[in-house]
Amino acid sequence: MQKTRVFADTNVILEAFRTNCWKAISSHFAIETVEKCVEETLTGNPGDPRHISVPPADLNAGLAAQHPVTRKELASLVLTHPACTTLDDGEKHLLAWLVASKLQPSVLIVVTTADKAALVASHGLGWLDCALSLEDLARRAGVGKGNIDALALQYRNDWLSGIKTKIRMGIIP
Repeated sequence: MQKTRVFADTNVILEAFRTNCWKAISSHFAIETVEKCVEETLTGNPGDPRHISVPPADLNAGLAAQHPVTRKELASLVLTHPACTTLDDGEKHLLAWLVASKLQPSVLIVVTTADKAALVASHGLGWLDCALSLEDLARRAGVGKGNIDALALQYRNDWLSGIKTKIRMGIIP
């Protein structure tokens, strides 16, 4: 059976490592990302108490693919979808790659992010219905309750559902 493709941003990858969900999720799904998200995941300030150290070998072993993004693809995204201009680099690169690749939103392709601005942009691109929480992915992958309970609020189903509703109602523009 073909694994569901999951496109993950930096924060989702970091949270999966922080809560020890990465191995289960990456075994169950075909996790893909862009080179910028890999770079962001592997860098950061080690002195920051919130820093999550990710072993490069573990990250690479769990990725089904990491895609390059060209300057042309980034420019095309922000010119055709100005709301994407203010996104963090990782999310901007991920959405630019998805748009440039002309993938159609579907249940076989999941985009996961915990960033409100990226979710608003996903809505404008027609991808909001493909957004799933890390909690949902973890449950589907058979991750234990203790690890799921350790997920921060913005990686949970209730948070994502509330944000999606507010976006659709125009409360979050």
